[in-house]
Amino acid sequence: MTFIRKPADPTALPLAGALFLLSAVLATPASAQDSPKVKRWAVTVNATEVFVDENAPNITLAGAPLPGSNVRIGNATTPTLDVGYFFTPNIAANVFLGVPAPAEIDGTGSIGPLGTLAKVHYGPVILSAQYHFNSQGKLHPYVGVGVGRVLFFNKHDGALSDFNIRDSWAPTGQLGVRYELNKSWMLNADVRYVPFSTHASGSLGGAPALTRLDIDPILTSVGVTLRF
Repeated sequence: MTFIRKPADPTALPLAGALFLLSAVLATPASAQDSPKVKRWAVTVNATEVFVDENAPNITLAGAPLPGSNVRIGNATTPTLDVGYFFTPNIAANVFLGVPAPAEIDGTGSIGPLGTLAKVHYGPVILSAQYHFNSQGKLHPYVGVGVGRVLFFNKHDGALSDFNIRDSWAPTGQLGVRYELNKSWMLNADVRYVPFSTHASGSLGGAPALTRLDIDPILTSVGVTLRF
């Protein structure tokens, strides 16, 4: 018995957007790319709050659906790092990663009495193409699109034994702003949306338990940026 539907590739649109921005880089005159005034690197250290909106629409036990069942995953705070490289004053590539955040997966609804089903640490590694506005001013708004890989670590059993959850690909979108303190240091604030679906499994009383997890985290970050 299967409950998994095959969705369209969720990474296609942001990946196309990233390729479009990178093609703009290739079309930029060499004199603009080689300008000595462009600080190529931007390294940002953030405190990031992960707000999770989760749903487990297809929980089954021994192949039978469990009506009224769902799960809850709490929010978390974790330090993160992103590193950007500017091809031009406006266009950059960015890699974002952080310390994996802890999560408890708790049963709700009809499986609420089971309490914590499992514990895990998780975090995305995101590659984005960014466009930065107002490169000559102190306030620098920017947008980004890309693709991420959500990784799961330190999987621990709770009410479920033999718990497992799969890593997953995710499209990403980003809105942010930086404020220039001086020629090298900036303040940063940004929001990233990283919707993804994955599959989790385990055993309850010897019976196999399966579900699809739809998780739509919003990552809000504040930090400091060094340009060089």
